[in-house]
Amino acid sequence: MSESLLEIELSGESLYLLPQKAVYRPSLKQLILSDVHLGKGTHFRKQGLPLPHSSHLKDIDTLHFLFDKWEPMTVLILGDLFHSDYNKEWLWFKSLLLQYPYIQFILIEGNHDILEDEHYALKNLFKTERLEDEHFIFSHHPTNENQKINFCGHIHPGVRIEGTAKQSEKLPCFYFCKQQFILPAFGYLTGLQILKPEAGARCFLVAGVTVVELKKY
Repeated sequence: MSESLLEIELSGESLYLLPQKAVYRPSLKQLILSDVHLGKGTHFRKQGLPLPHSSHLKDIDTLHFLFDKWEPMTVLILGDLFHSDYNKEWLWFKSLLLQYPYIQFILIEGNHDILEDEHYALKNLFKTERLEDEHFIFSHHPTNENQKINFCGHIHPGVRIEGTAKQSEKLPCFYFCKQQFILPAFGYLTGLQILKPEAGARCFLVAGVTVVELKKY
Protein backbone atom coordinates (compact mmCIF):
# COMPACT_ATOMS: atom_id res chain seq x y z
CA MET A 1 0.00 0.00 0.00
CA SER A 2 1.42 3.38 -0.99
CA GLU A 3 1.61 6.10 1.63
CA SER A 4 -0.42 9.29 1.53
CA LEU A 5 0.52 12.67 2.97
CA LEU A 6 -1.77 15.63 3.61
CA GLU A 7 -1.12 19.20 2.46
CA ILE A 8 -2.40 22.07 4.62
CA GLU A 9 -1.79 25.83 4.68
CA LEU A 10 -0.74 27.81 7.76
CA SER A 11 0.29 31.49 7.75
CA GLY A 12 0.27 31.42 3.96
CA GLU A 13 2.70 28.48 3.76
CA SER A 14 2.00 25.04 2.36
CA LEU A 15 3.00 22.24 4.72
CA TYR A 16 2.97 18.48 4.22
CA LEU A 17 1.87 16.30 7.12
CA LEU A 18 3.67 12.98 6.73
CA PRO A 19 2.53 9.54 7.96
CA GLN A 20 5.94 9.17 9.61
CA LYS A 21 4.65 11.79 12.11
CA ALA A 22 6.73 14.66 10.74
CA VAL A 23 6.07 17.89 8.84
CA TYR A 24 7.79 18.92 5.63
CA ARG A 25 8.04 22.66 4.92
CA PRO A 26 8.88 22.98 1.22
CA SER A 27 9.57 26.74 1.27
CA LEU A 28 12.71 26.11 3.33
CA LYS A 29 13.27 22.42 2.47
CA GLN A 30 12.83 21.83 6.20
CA LEU A 31 11.75 18.66 8.00
CA ILE A 32 10.12 19.16 11.42
CA LEU A 33 9.61 16.43 14.02
CA SER A 34 9.40 16.06 17.78
CA ASP A 35 9.86 13.66 20.69
CA VAL A 36 12.08 10.99 19.18
CA HIS A 37 13.09 9.68 22.63
CA LEU A 38 16.10 7.72 21.39
CA GLY A 39 17.57 5.62 24.18
CA LYS A 40 14.21 4.87 25.77
CA GLY A 41 14.50 1.15 25.02
CA THR A 42 17.88 0.85 26.75
CA HIS A 43 16.64 3.02 29.64
CA PHE A 44 13.68 0.70 30.23
CA ARG A 45 15.75 -2.47 29.86
CA LYS A 46 18.01 -1.23 32.64
CA GLN A 47 14.88 -1.14 34.79
CA GLY A 48 14.06 -4.74 33.94
CA LEU A 49 11.44 -4.22 31.21
CA PRO A 50 11.86 -6.78 28.39
CA LEU A 51 11.99 -4.49 25.36
CA PRO A 52 13.70 -5.73 22.17
CA HIS A 53 17.27 -4.54 21.63
CA SER A 54 16.50 -3.50 18.04
CA SER A 55 13.57 -1.22 18.91
CA HIS A 56 15.58 1.98 18.40
CA LEU A 57 16.47 0.94 14.86
CA LYS A 58 12.90 1.59 13.74
CA ASP A 59 13.34 5.30 14.45
CA ILE A 60 16.79 5.41 12.84
CA ASP A 61 15.47 3.63 9.74
CA THR A 62 12.53 6.05 9.51
CA LEU A 63 14.87 9.04 9.75
CA HIS A 64 17.02 7.59 6.96
CA PHE A 65 13.91 7.17 4.83
CA LEU A 66 12.76 10.76 5.39
CA PHE A 67 16.18 12.27 4.72
CA ASP A 68 16.60 10.31 1.50
CA LYS A 69 13.06 10.96 0.25
CA TRP A 70 12.74 14.68 1.05
CA GLU A 71 16.41 15.75 0.97
CA PRO A 72 15.93 18.51 3.56
CA MET A 73 18.41 21.31 4.06
CA THR A 74 17.48 21.54 7.75
CA VAL A 75 15.92 19.13 10.24
CA LEU A 76 14.21 20.82 13.18
CA ILE A 77 13.68 18.57 16.23
CA LEU A 78 11.26 20.06 18.75
CA GLY A 79 12.77 18.53 21.85
CA ASP A 80 13.22 15.20 23.60
CA LEU A 81 15.60 13.83 21.00
CA PHE A 82 17.16 11.49 23.54
CA HIS A 83 15.18 9.99 26.40
CA SER A 84 17.50 9.96 29.40
CA ASP A 85 21.12 9.40 30.38
CA TYR A 86 23.76 8.66 27.78
CA ASN A 87 23.82 5.16 26.33
CA LYS A 88 25.01 3.51 23.12
CA GLU A 89 21.88 4.47 21.19
CA TRP A 90 23.29 8.01 21.00
CA LEU A 91 26.10 6.57 18.87
CA TRP A 92 23.54 5.44 16.30
CA PHE A 93 22.23 8.99 16.06
CA LYS A 94 25.75 10.43 15.86
CA SER A 95 26.49 8.03 13.00
CA LEU A 96 23.30 9.18 11.28
CA LEU A 97 24.36 12.82 11.43
CA LEU A 98 27.77 11.97 10.01
CA GLN A 99 26.09 10.33 7.02
CA TYR A 100 24.23 13.56 6.22
CA PRO A 101 26.85 16.31 6.68
CA TYR A 102 24.98 18.66 4.32
CA ILE A 103 21.90 18.73 6.60
CA GLN A 104 21.79 21.27 9.43
CA PHE A 105 20.14 19.68 12.47
CA ILE A 106 18.56 22.03 15.01
CA LEU A 107 17.47 20.69 18.39
CA ILE A 108 14.99 22.74 20.42
CA GLU A 109 15.88 21.66 23.94
CA GLY A 110 13.24 19.54 25.70
CA ASN A 111 12.90 18.34 29.27
CA HIS A 112 14.51 14.97 28.42
CA ASP A 113 17.52 16.49 26.64
CA ILE A 114 19.83 16.18 29.64
CA LEU A 115 23.04 14.85 28.10
CA GLU A 116 26.29 16.67 28.76
CA ASP A 117 27.09 19.43 26.26
CA GLU A 118 30.00 17.41 24.88
CA HIS A 119 27.60 14.89 23.36
CA TYR A 120 25.83 17.62 21.37
CA ALA A 121 29.10 19.05 20.06
CA LEU A 122 28.65 17.84 16.49
CA LYS A 123 29.47 19.95 13.46
CA ASN A 124 25.96 19.88 11.96
CA LEU A 125 23.95 19.89 15.21
CA PHE A 126 22.87 23.14 16.87
CA LYS A 127 20.97 23.20 20.18
CA THR A 128 18.81 26.09 21.36
CA GLU A 129 15.89 26.70 23.73
CA ARG A 130 13.58 28.35 21.21
CA LEU A 131 13.43 29.41 17.59
CA GLU A 132 11.36 32.01 15.80
CA ASP A 133 11.08 33.01 12.16
CA GLU A 134 8.79 35.17 10.05
CA HIS A 135 5.72 32.95 10.43
CA PHE A 136 6.22 30.52 13.30
CA ILE A 137 7.56 30.03 16.82
CA PHE A 138 9.21 26.68 17.55
CA SER A 139 9.45 25.29 21.07
CA HIS A 140 9.25 22.01 22.94
CA HIS A 141 6.50 22.90 25.40
CA PRO A 142 3.45 24.79 24.09
CA THR A 143 3.88 28.51 24.72
CA ASN A 144 1.37 31.17 25.75
CA GLU A 145 2.41 33.46 22.92
CA ASN A 146 -0.23 33.92 20.26
CA GLN A 147 1.25 36.44 17.85
CA LYS A 148 2.43 33.59 15.62
CA ILE A 149 1.59 29.92 15.26
CA ASN A 150 3.57 27.88 17.78
CA PHE A 151 4.94 24.56 16.54
CA CYS A 152 5.64 22.36 19.56
CA GLY A 153 5.74 18.82 20.91
CA HIS A 154 5.88 17.37 24.43
CA ILE A 155 2.18 16.39 24.60
CA HIS A 156 2.33 13.21 22.42
CA PRO A 157 -1.21 13.95 21.16
CA GLY A 158 -3.61 11.19 20.18
CA VAL A 159 -7.34 10.63 19.82
CA ARG A 160 -9.64 7.69 20.42
CA ILE A 161 -11.76 6.70 17.42
CA GLU A 162 -14.91 4.75 18.22
CA GLY A 163 -16.93 2.62 15.79
CA THR A 164 -20.60 1.82 15.66
CA ALA A 165 -20.03 -1.60 17.25
CA LYS A 166 -18.35 -0.10 20.33
CA GLN A 167 -14.88 -0.91 19.01
CA SER A 168 -12.24 1.78 19.48
CA GLU A 169 -8.69 2.57 18.45
CA LYS A 170 -6.14 5.11 19.65
CA LEU A 171 -4.26 6.99 16.94
CA PRO A 172 -1.52 9.66 17.06
CA CYS A 173 -2.42 13.02 15.57
CA PHE A 174 -1.26 16.48 14.60
CA TYR A 175 -3.38 18.89 16.65
CA PHE A 176 -3.99 22.56 15.79
CA CYS A 177 -5.89 24.84 18.15
CA LYS A 178 -5.57 28.45 19.32
CA GLN A 179 -2.33 29.18 17.44
CA GLN A 180 -0.66 25.97 18.66
CA PHE A 181 0.30 23.24 16.24
CA ILE A 182 1.27 20.19 18.29
CA LEU A 183 3.18 17.43 16.56
CA PRO A 184 2.71 13.75 17.37
CA ALA A 185 5.61 11.99 19.06
CA PHE A 186 7.96 10.65 16.40
CA GLY A 187 9.50 7.85 18.48
CA TYR A 188 8.40 4.25 18.11
CA LEU A 189 8.33 3.64 21.88
CA THR A 190 6.44 6.78 22.85
CA GLY A 191 2.90 6.66 24.24
CA LEU A 192 -0.14 8.82 23.55
CA GLN A 193 -1.99 11.44 25.54
CA ILE A 194 -5.57 11.10 24.43
CA LEU A 195 -7.09 14.51 23.70
CA LYS A 196 -10.70 15.58 23.42
CA PRO A 197 -10.55 18.13 20.59
CA GLU A 198 -11.85 21.57 21.53
CA ALA A 199 -14.41 23.43 19.47
CA GLY A 200 -12.67 24.93 16.45
CA ALA A 201 -9.66 22.64 16.68
CA ARG A 202 -8.29 20.77 13.67
CA CYS A 203 -7.12 17.22 14.21
CA PHE A 204 -5.11 15.28 11.63
CA LEU A 205 -4.95 11.53 12.27
CA VAL A 206 -1.94 9.38 11.48
CA ALA A 207 -3.62 6.17 10.36
CA GLY A 208 -0.93 3.76 9.23
CA VAL A 209 0.46 5.01 5.93
CA THR A 210 -1.90 7.94 5.57
CA VAL A 211 -2.80 11.24 7.26
CA VAL A 212 -6.45 12.32 7.27
CA GLU A 213 -8.29 15.21 8.88
CA LEU A 214 -10.84 14.23 11.48
CA LYS A 215 -14.06 15.92 10.40
CA LYS A 216 -16.34 15.01 13.29
CA TYR A 217 -15.62 14.74 16.98
